[in-house]
Amino acid sequence: MPCLLTPAHLVALGAYQFFILLLFININFAPIPLLIFVLTCCAAPFFPRISFFLPIISCGNRTVKRVSITFDDGPDPKVTPLLLELLAQQGITATFFVTGMRAEQYPEIIKAIITGGHTIGNHTYNHSPILMLKSPGILHSEIATAQNTLLKFGIKPLAFRPPVGITNPDLWRALIENGMFCVNFSCRARDFGNRRVKNLAGRLLAKVTPGDIILMHDVAPGDNDTKYLLQEFSALISGLKDKGLEIVPLSHLIGREVMQTTISDDLKTDPVALFYNGLAEKYDQEQFNTKVSLSRSTELRLFSAQIPAIFAGVSRVLELGAGTGIFTLEIARNCTEVIAADISGNMLKLLEKKAGDAGIANIRTVNENVETMDINGTFTVICAFSALEYLSDLPAFFTRVARHIEPGGTLYFITARSSLFRFITQIGNAMRQGLWLKAHSHREIEAMLTAAGFERIAISSHLLKSCVSGGMLLEVVARRPVAAVVSEGK
Repeated sequence: MPCLLTPAHLVALGAYQFFILLLFININFAPIPLLIFVLTCCAAPFFPRISFFLPIISCGNRTVKRVSITFDDGPDPKVTPLLLELLAQQGITATFFVTGMRAEQYPEIIKAIITGGHTIGNHTYNHSPILMLKSPGILHSEIATAQNTLLKFGIKPLAFRPPVGITNPDLWRALIENGMFCVNFSCRARDFGNRRVKNLAGRLLAKVTPGDIILMHDVAPGDNDTKYLLQEFSALISGLKDKGLEIVPLSHLIGREVMQTTISDDLKTDPVALFYNGLAEKYDQEQFNTKVSLSRSTELRLFSAQIPAIFAGVSRVLELGAGTGIFTLEIARNCTEVIAADISGNMLKLLEKKAGDAGIANIRTVNENVETMDINGTFTVICAFSALEYLSDLPAFFTRVARHIEPGGTLYFITARSSLFRFITQIGNAMRQGLWLKAHSHREIEAMLTAAGFERIAISSHLLKSCVSGGMLLEVVARRPVAAVVSEGK
């Protein structure tokens, strides 16, 4: 189940705590924190860059001189075809946040956008400016109807932009259920849907900065002077180049896919699969060049130390949650065969490329949910690295995988340990992915493994161990009894 934790929840908690505190200090001031919270909730939706009710992407890396161009409210037969010609001449790809209604009216233009190498985002079906004031049912319907309309063109938008950039508390759930994330903007000319296009390029160029997502509209201007509008678009492109700003696809700017071709398997609606498919291209960089690198580096160090005892010279290894192959390639160098399973097809494609580049041919990938996938045959080792936190029923999972480990074989994994520091990271992840990743104690893991029939269970704690915290990671080595009877395929 999604855990839609947001800054709004944390602010609400803080306001309530201050309310209780003030009841004992001065009851007359007690309502003030709650009033501030209510006013914040009323104001936040009108600030398109503030991630208050849900995560919002509004810009890219500010240190790199790149920007992206996006167009809202189309397609429009008077503007969009001419705009596509201009973009083709300039060698530029843009993202078009289209409405479902207009997509149905002008299917040939949608096809032309896709053929031109551009990407398409969901901008609701009817584009009601007051949509966020309507009921959750209407909101869900507007998004889902537009999404279903665009699916008919063989594409699945992953990026959603709300009308006028306004958000509300119900939007994140609607997006997760439809497999999308919110993309707003950081640079606009307040053209009011091309009703104010005079000096459009000049107004944008005066404020644009590196990393900006630029918002414009591909609909006919109020005075129907389409020729002037196209001149402004052209002037903007020239001006951006003069400023030394490279115009790149939105996916390159934000490091996430904004559209994918339609694939009809169930994983494409799974929030975990959708999140990591979008993150795949920049996953390795994130893992080793951001705050999470401390955890990942610790895992690599622990894994490297265990290679001689666990992986060297074994026959078959099953890695669960293999991702982009951070551990897989080294496992493959030490064993006969590796089955690398992951819920993200995009991550596995990167793993396959790495293996090909390294000349490693003994890895087979499986794009499935590791909790429900069919496990065929037996393995000398089954392993996982920061993947078991996503599973809903870990005891049942241990019991199931135990049947597929050879007698005397090994289950080796590194997972989140329950602690104060870990709880803070769990909150951060819930605010980022909308999912609560489960952490467990030493005692819980040991009890689960014992119940599943494992023996010689060795569990150690690592990362940020102190007098107030026993660490954030658990490294676990468990063996199947040598006399165990493995019922293959059950």
